[in-house]
Amino acid sequence: MENNRTVFIDYLKVIGLLCIILAHISTDESILQIRNFDVPLMVIISGFLAVNSFKRNLKQNRSFLRYYWKRISRLLFPTWTFLIIFFIVMAFLPINGIYHYDADFILNSFLLLDGLPYVWIIRIFLICTFITPVIYYFDKIENDYIQFLILLLIYILYELSIFLKINETNIIFEFILAYVIPYGIIYLLGMISTKTSPKMDRNVSIICLIAFIIQAVIIYLNTGIFQPTQIMKYPPTVYYISYALFVSFMLLSIFKRIDLKPNRVIEFCSKSSLWIYLWHILFLTVIPLIFGELNWILSYIIIVVCAVGATYIQNKILDLTNADIKVLRG
Repeated sequence: MENNRTVFIDYLKVIGLLCIILAHISTDESILQIRNFDVPLMVIISGFLAVNSFKRNLKQNRSFLRYYWKRISRLLFPTWTFLIIFFIVMAFLPINGIYHYDADFILNSFLLLDGLPYVWIIRIFLICTFITPVIYYFDKIENDYIQFLILLLIYILYELSIFLKINETNIIFEFILAYVIPYGIIYLLGMISTKTSPKMDRNVSIICLIAFIIQAVIIYLNTGIFQPTQIMKYPPTVYYISYALFVSFMLLSIFKRIDLKPNRVIEFCSKSSLWIYLWHILFLTVIPLIFGELNWILSYIIIVVCAVGATYIQNKILDLTNADIKVLRG
């Protein structure tokens, strides 16, 4: 059963990865809306996988610090390594003869703040790593009703704070309300999904669909047009979250039922998803400079193939040199 779960998670992870890359390339509004579940799906998968990782840490009597170090280093060091490569490459490919990345931009990129826009998702996964122990023990509350009520209360307070614009009064409040609470709840749902049946996942999906439709109708009546969920992504509120969870749990329900077979390409892309994502940033930036504006479908295919290919070559070089450099291992 565990292997079967791992296989379907690999497939979902690749779907999420491809959708995130698509969001950076496609110009079709319908496609951009359909794929606007990708980040929450990846957070759910992260929570799903974190359960076993954290359990192993507890069984081996390792300290929380060691757990944090291992998880954080697997995210930060590859990202920092890539950023060094990225800014060096861009120094040789200046836009209109000008190097557009100043010291503040580069520093903010390494700090995962307001620099290179594509690395903000790494910040989300770092936050999830930090709150894993708290969420794990919260998930251990035996009374499901108490657990649900606490979760519901936290989310209601979160939505209320957004409505009252408390997040705009303080940078700490903004950080907590924009990232920690909403993605922490989604991460917890990922942990819980390790125990849920396909039927339960389907029911969650239906509830989220109803919430999304109600919100969509209300917004339509107020504006006269259908508004994409992207408008309520920063910070994420019920309109964005309900759609993302509707699709994510629908996919969970479907993929848990399917007897999926292991696939070497899918497994490679799943295990190497971080480096594939990082490499796509470079090709996304460089290809238009070299070839000009291309059809977005062609650009998407080229960028995905190049990112996967670069990661594969990277791993092969490490294999040939017997270099055990984990930050470079896709």
